Amino acid sequence: MNRGSGPTSSAAVRAAAATAAAAAASLALITGCGKVADPYASDKESTGPTASPTPSVNPSYGAQYLAENECAAPEGGSKDVYREVPCGDPKAVARVTYRMEAGKASPFSATVCSETTDFVIDVPISLAVLEGTRATGEGYACMRNLKPPHPGDPGGGGGPRIEVGDCVHSDGKAGDAISEVACRTKGRKDGATHRITKILEDRFVGGFDDPCEGKADAVFSENPLIDSNPVKNDRVLCGKKL
Repeated sequence: MNRGSGPTSSAAVRAAAATAAAAAASLALITGCGKVADPYASDKESTGPTASPTPSVNPSYGAQYLAENECAAPEGGSKDVYREVPCGDPKAVARVTYRMEAGKASPFSATVCSETTDFVIDVPISLAVLEGTRATGEGYACMRNLKPPHPGDPGGGGGPRIEVGDCVHSDGKAGDAISEVACRTKGRKDGATHRITKILEDRFVGGFDDPCEGKADAVFSENPLIDSNPVKNDRVLCGKKL
């Protein structure tokens, strides 16, 4: 019985090889460079680079604006508004030596800044101007210039209070207020007239008592801003004429 004749085993192998080669050639033509095409590519949305978040207008470089040891630069040449900047920034002018979260920067003498503090920054004012908001809260930063001059140093003409070694201007009239000025202003109009050599706390001025014990050319007094007893002076300053 004749059942017909199929291909021999060797013929079958050759046929399979030819089919595989044709399939490979077809695949290379479709994808190019031997990469398999993604059949679902058209269903996927193209995604571009992730957009960077908008920088905050808050000038703080940390958890607190003008924290201790941070540096500041005047904003737009203002003497009242300061932006926090890295201490290596060419615009940086001063470093925070002490930071208070409560209290007010004015008057300077009412702050707890050290006697060598050159100036103080009112935090609410700076933040309100920089961020375009209304000034709320309190707090201040005690500042020390990165470079001389240092008004807070003895004789520099600044600092929270008059200290020994500082100079003052006095017009020579008894009872008139004195003002701290730099010692280098001696000889100028409204310049330094006396150097403070001794300071006595909580003393009375008047009568025959000489708190400076004859060792001063002038005796000055400082009254506190709020004093229930105006006769009692907060501090007595002994001055030597320049």
